[in-house]
Amino acid sequence: MQVSSSWPVLVLWTFVATVVCGCSTQEERKPVGEPRTSYAEMAAPASAPHYTLQPGDTAVKPVLDKQVSPVYPPTLVRPGAAPVTVVVQLVMDENGRVQAVHPQPGTADGPAHALIEAEVEQAVMQWTFTPMWVRHPRGDGTYEVTQKPFSLWYVFDFKMAGGKPVVESGRR
Repeated sequence: MQVSSSWPVLVLWTFVATVVCGCSTQEERKPVGEPRTSYAEMAAPASAPHYTLQPGDTAVKPVLDKQVSPVYPPTLVRPGAAPVTVVVQLVMDENGRVQAVHPQPGTADGPAHALIEAEVEQAVMQWTFTPMWVRHPRGDGTYEVTQKPFSLWYVFDFKMAGGKPVVESGRR
């Protein structure tokens, strides 16, 4: 078997390419002046309906799969604007698509509440979740698995921070 004299060059180029590619990094850059957005699922109120699982049943909690950030309404961006909180219940079908958005009454006070609720609704209607699966044992070692509709609660805080519009969320 004859060995090519170019193999050391090939090894050297492979090493150089690995070092160069392995050392490169990309820095995430955010545009200056763009609003920040974050949100989180909050605990459901005690009065919210819940599924009752039968003995042996297990449920897989849905996970937010696609999210679109609500936009701070540009007409409300001004120094000293009062913060506005919106709490919504999202109702999803058995496939995890948002079917309805129900703002909790009294959470968005002030003249801007309708505009802000509309921004939240427009964004969250585009969200999708993984389905909620319920697994029920049949008694013969197999399971019946079904997708179920579900609802989740989210809270959004619209405020001005450092002269910039910010939309944040947190658990209650």
